[in-house]
Parts: sequence; structure tokens; C-alpha cells
Amino acid sequence: MNSSSLHQPSYFDLDWVQNLAREAGQMALQHFGRTTNTIKPDKTIVTEADKAIETFLVEQLSQRYPEDGVLGEEGTSTRRDARRQWVLDPIDGTAAFSVGYPSWCVSIGMLEDGIPRAGVVYLPVSDDMFAVDLTGPATFNGEAIQVMSYEPFDNNSGMLCSGDIHSHWQIDFPGKVRALGSLAIHICYVAKGSAVASINSYSSLWDVAAALPILERAGGTTTLLDGSPLPFAAALDGSKFPQPIVSAPLAYLDDIRSRLRFRPGE
Repeated sequence: MNSSSLHQPSYFDLDWVQNLAREAGQMALQHFGRTTNTIKPDKTIVTEADKAIETFLVEQLSQRYPEDGVLGEEGTSTRRDARRQWVLDPIDGTAAFSVGYPSWCVSIGMLEDGIPRAGVVYLPVSDDMFAVDLTGPATFNGEAIQVMSYEPFDNNSGMLCSGDIHSHWQIDFPGKVRALGSLAIHICYVAKGSAVASINSYSSLWDVAAALPILERAGGTTTLLDGSPLPFAAALDGSKFPQPIVSAPLAYLDDIRSRLRFRPGE
């Protein structure tokens, strides 16, 4: 395959990837509410569903795109030197999934030259699909979406954050701050205009690889808390980003970043 084909819209077959996510979602639903949990070394939960779905996704992607690498939350790492990397979170929101909450998703993102370029985020319980290919608009169930237009914050404004953010950070925000349990869903809701921003503590590449291009194409952006770009290349080994990450419309980003304060000694 020549290098020019890397950027052809047809390379990322959006219909095929969406169908793959739906198949994975159906597998997950068979386990929903009846899982056996294991605690990983990083103290997060993994279920037998996470492992089975990652195996399925890796097999399908490796058959369809044999020259590409695949990185998954549950340990998959192939062809690290490939220009394209498929980055998977078989169940983003495993803690919610394991206790029967509906806010979890299947996340399939594609990186090209180390940058997230396309992806799908599928919510099986509600049968909702966020998606973007290499050239088209970000969509929610097939309809184009955009981030929220700028308005001053008030007590009805909504922000999404990781559940542990308040342990070490204070958020100065007049509206409602909620945690849904899935970073990919948080970012996609910002892309859809359902929240003004998302702030999430130390996250990994598989948490964001699919959602970030959706947000970007919808008019938003994501940075580390200090405003610097996310170090995608450094995160390909599975390490976490070094700071909380902030996702927001461009018009809101600096304001949102300024509202997070570290709590010393906690």
C-alpha cells in the first residue's frame, strides 16, 4: 500500500467500524449485570467481558487491516511501529458496567502518525453511536453535531468530570458537575453540545482515542490542564497522561482550565 492511500477517506470504512462496535456491544450486553470482576494492578476493575471483547476486536481488525497496529486496554499491543494504530477500549466505563449502570461504551479509535484521526463510540444500552471518519462531520446516530455555542456560565450549565476529580482538585464552577463513569462518553457529550466541558484525571490513550477526533470535528479541543497538547506518542506504551485533561469548545477552554485548583496535601 503506498503512502498516499493512508489519507484516503475510504481507508477508514466507517460503516464497517460501526458494525464492529455494534457486534462488540451485543457481546457486552450478554454479560451486562452478570459479570465476574477482577482488580488489576492499577486498582481498576476488569471483567471477563472486557477481555473477550478485546480479543474479538483485535481478531477482526487484524484480519481487515493486517498492516496496522492494535493497542487495547486489556494488554494488546501489536506492530508498535505501524503508521496506523487502532486503539481500543472494549468497555469504557467498566465500573459502571459491572454494577449495572448504563453509562459505558465500546470505543474504537484510529491513530495515523501518532494522532487520533477517526473513531466510533457506541453506547449499547441506548443504542447510540458517535462517529467520525477521516473527512466527514462528527455525527450522533447519523446526524451532524456541534459543540455548544458560547454563553456565560450559570447554575444550569453542565460539566462532566471523572468521579475521583474532587479528591485532589477543587472546581470553581457555578453549574452542575456530574460524573457518568466513561471518559469517552464525557467527551462525546461535549461534542454533542450536551455539556460545556469535560475534566478528567489521569487518563490513558484508549480512553480518548476515538472520542477526540469526534470532538475536534464538532468544533472542540482537548489539552492537558496546563494547556499543552496531549503527548500521544508517549502514551502508546499504555502510560497515563501526566495531568488531568480538559475537553471543551475552543471558546470555553481557557476559562475551564482556570477553574481547576489543586488541593495541597490531599
